[in-house]
Amino acid sequence: MENVQVPLELFSNFLSIIVLIFIFVRYYQYKKKLNVLKELNNLKENNDLTNEDKEFIKKNLKDYKIDFLKDEHRIKLAYPVFILIAGLLIVFLSFQEAMIHLNVIIVVYIYMQISKLHNKNFVNFLEELNKDLEDKN
Repeated sequence: MENVQVPLELFSNFLSIIVLIFIFVRYYQYKKKLNVLKELNNLKENNDLTNEDKEFIKKNLKDYKIDFLKDEHRIKLAYPVFILIAGLLIVFLSFQEAMIHLNVIIVVYIYMQISKLHNKNFVNFLEELNKDLEDKN
C-alpha cells in the first residue's frame, strides 16, 4: 500500500467541525433545559410547586454554580494556552497556514464561552426561582 498522507489542514477542519457539532448539541440541550425552567416558573406563579420541584431547584442551583465556576477557571487557564498556541503557529507556519489552524482555537474558545454563558444563565434563572421560594417561606 502506498504512503497516503492526509494534509494537516483536513485534520484541523475536521476538529473544527466536531467542535461545531458539540456547539449545536449544547444549544439543543440548553433549549430543553430552558423549557424545564420556564415550566417551573409557570408552576411557581400558579403556586403549584411541589417539594420535589423546590428540591430540584435548590440542587440544580448548587450544581450550576459549581459548573459556572469551573467554566470560569477553565477559560482563565485556556487564555494563555490559546495565545501560546496561536503564537507558535504564526511563528512556525506561513500566515495562511496558521490562519487555517487558528480556526480550531477560535471554535474551541467560542464553545467554552457558550458553555460559560449557558451555565451563568441557568444560575440566574434558578436564583430567581429560589429567591422567590425563600421569600414565601
